[in-house]
Amino acid sequence: MFRIEKMCSVLGVSRSGYYKWRATPPSERMKHRERLVQRIEYHFHDNGEIYGSPKITKKLQQEGFTVGRKR
Repeated sequence: MFRIEKMCSVLGVSRSGYYKWRATPPSERMKHRERLVQRIEYHFHDNGEIYGSPKITKKLQQEGFTVGRKR
């Protein structure tokens, strides 16, 4: 495992900034994105890993998500 100080230095962020980011609860946008990713993965795996973006998009729209093929 790497030390926090070293990782922050390499990534060009302050330690306090890292800890503030880590303590911040996920935003509504991030929660929505996570739910969307879970549903995409579900539809992909549930359909034999052969569904592409058009079919998955259609399934998500049927579930009430507002999405296009690129998002």
